[in-house]
Amino acid sequence: MARKIIYFDKLFGFSVTAITENGKLTDCRFTADDGAPAIGDIYKGVVVNVLEGMQAAFVDCGLERNCYLSAEDLPRGTEGGVASLEPGDELMVQIIKTPCGKKGAKVTTRISFVGKTLIYLPATDFVGVSHRIEDEELRDSLIFAATRAKKAGEGLVIRNFAPFTTYKHIKEELGFLRACYKRTAEIYAAAPPRSLVCTDFTMPVRVMREFMEYDVERIITASEEQYAEISDILKILPGGKGIKLELYRGRLDMLDEAGVAAQIKEACGPRVELEGGAYLVIERTEALTSIDVNTGGFTGGDSLEHTVYQTNLAAAREIARQVKLRNIGGLFVVDFIDMQQPGHRAALTEELERALKKDGAPFRVLPMSEFGLAEFTRKRSGTELSSFALRPCPACGRGNGYSDPFCMFIAYSEILKALDGGAEGVCAELPPECAKLVTARADFAAAIREKFPEAEVYIAPSQGVYAEGCRCRPVNRGAAVRGAVKLP
Repeated sequence: MARKIIYFDKLFGFSVTAITENGKLTDCRFTADDGAPAIGDIYKGVVVNVLEGMQAAFVDCGLERNCYLSAEDLPRGTEGGVASLEPGDELMVQIIKTPCGKKGAKVTTRISFVGKTLIYLPATDFVGVSHRIEDEELRDSLIFAATRAKKAGEGLVIRNFAPFTTYKHIKEELGFLRACYKRTAEIYAAAPPRSLVCTDFTMPVRVMREFMEYDVERIITASEEQYAEISDILKILPGGKGIKLELYRGRLDMLDEAGVAAQIKEACGPRVELEGGAYLVIERTEALTSIDVNTGGFTGGDSLEHTVYQTNLAAAREIARQVKLRNIGGLFVVDFIDMQQPGHRAALTEELERALKKDGAPFRVLPMSEFGLAEFTRKRSGTELSSFALRPCPACGRGNGYSDPFCMFIAYSEILKALDGGAEGVCAELPPECAKLVTARADFAAAIREKFPEAEVYIAPSQGVYAEGCRCRPVNRGAAVRGAVKLP
């Protein structure tokens, strides 16, 4: 069984989360603590446009772009669909898909509150059980318990964590979620239009609610604030008392020392190395994501067909990890290495399905074509990693380089490594906009001073654009560095 380690940190206005399974990164999130829209946020929106031909409406929630409301996301039993709406109508809506590119957020009027074992639907008369609970007798028992616990007009969905909890806990959690809805309704009644009414829980709560299972070994955080919060959460979560919580006190960046930072950088690039010398090339387009599988330096020790088959199996497992880690959605076309035996093609498709099933996101895999191409779809939930870490190259506009915030995280990690290596001072050469960002943030210098109080750190704008984002070089203490700014 895979053993998970969850890492949390708060740095430079961002909440950072990384999850590893047996040392391999499977999930990574950078969430700005700036009030940006997140899944689960509830707004008091105003209808601005109704498109009956598309069976949809656009709702102004005070965000950069209007939100998209489908007829399928109106309350059950709404007569007339979107035709029942008029511009100016006020609606309580909840984000179910965050903005991406030029698209605004997708919202629903079917408000829900997600707990550890329950999803509470305050205005939807419905009872359901997660499809991941397959035992029919257990499903019937849970449906009976949920039907007895809920009130008329309410809805409950039993999550896959429910078999590991008690009926008493379900009732207590339902009471808590009811109280959350009551408070939200009171705020909504008094709130002005186009305003945020309720935001989802903090990053540690959201991640632990989503990923907390009985195979979590440790939780490590470098933030004292998060340490206290997580400690309180573990006291009430089922199985939480058996999970070890650690406060990182090292001199390096926590993710860098754990070997996670290097995996995050790899997830931002098109090439992914596989064991034995094989590799993947992942390229995004407007219509789909193409993935090419290459043997590279992998030669194997058996026949060519066996070598290709083993390479393709390893690639299928890595593809599932990468699409989850990068949080990519839509259509995927995979060019596996050609295999001659039909049994190998069928087995490869089954392996890809097994690997994608672990993700939990809805997907569909088609049989492999005669050309050795495999097609599958995956539903994205949340923000893609690339939307935070990458930006179009300012020089050519075609390629991608590191974004300024991600460049700042890399600079912080590299500076700490240089200082830990014995340097009295460090000059970090950064892209111009990133250099401005770093020198403007007092918390960047404070974070370094906390670990190395006597060190001298200089930030210099580079003359070119560096894909790696940061070039550090040791300097003598007190040395003048031309064009550089010394951090306080």
